[in-house]
Amino acid sequence: MARILVAGASRGIGKTLTEAFAVDGHGVTALARNRAHLDEIRDGLDEDDVSLDVISIDLTDRHAVSSFFETQNEPFDAMIVTAGIAKHRRLPEILDEDLDDTLQMNVAVPIRCTRAFTRLAIKHNRPGSIILFSSQLAHVGAPERSVYCASKSAVEGFVRGAVADLSQYQIRINTVCPTFTETEMTRAALSDPVFRQSVEVKIPLGRLGQPEDCVGVCQLLVSDAASMITGASIRVDGGWTAL
Repeated sequence: MARILVAGASRGIGKTLTEAFAVDGHGVTALARNRAHLDEIRDGLDEDDVSLDVISIDLTDRHAVSSFFETQNEPFDAMIVTAGIAKHRRLPEILDEDLDDTLQMNVAVPIRCTRAFTRLAIKHNRPGSIILFSSQLAHVGAPERSVYCASKSAVEGFVRGAVADLSQYQIRINTVCPTFTETEMTRAALSDPVFRQSVEVKIPLGRLGQPEDCVGVCQLLVSDAASMITGASIRVDGGWTAL
């Protein structure tokens, strides 16, 4: 079984992936800032049947992230970065802190995590799979989400460049792009019935995403069955961007 790192594991899609991979028998290391949420995940699983390490870390702290990877005695087989934030405003009202915080979490964090993961893998001559969570909004626009769209588009561009650098080491890197998914981060926006309906009507499959919808594609990308998949942007969007 694989040794898998999930960065941004405490809530939403990251939490669901952490639980799914742990239950599948993989050795999972879960990183997030909120220790209480991480402990809840561990307490909710049968510790005799799973291998799960939880580590509280501020992923925006570059020194903390570097230190974590430098203290690892062996590399990870796969890394999934789901950490992200969303601060939505109409373009004229965007605050400087919205821009700074979004680019820091949604762009700098996955890039730094990828750099650290690959340094460790290369040091040990180990192939690997990296999954960065992007969004359908890297491919389409939406009101009040210009900065968020920009951050996710940056991740897509980073992955294309990373393929050129990492393939010689047999390190694969892909993105997963969910549609509007019911998580803690989207709860406030989706609680508005008008907005919710405006989203649902654009999804041909007729429903919002659920965190569980991303499990299967991540299981594939981590596995040897995806050994020829790198640089892909896989849209888990119910068909939104196909129309």
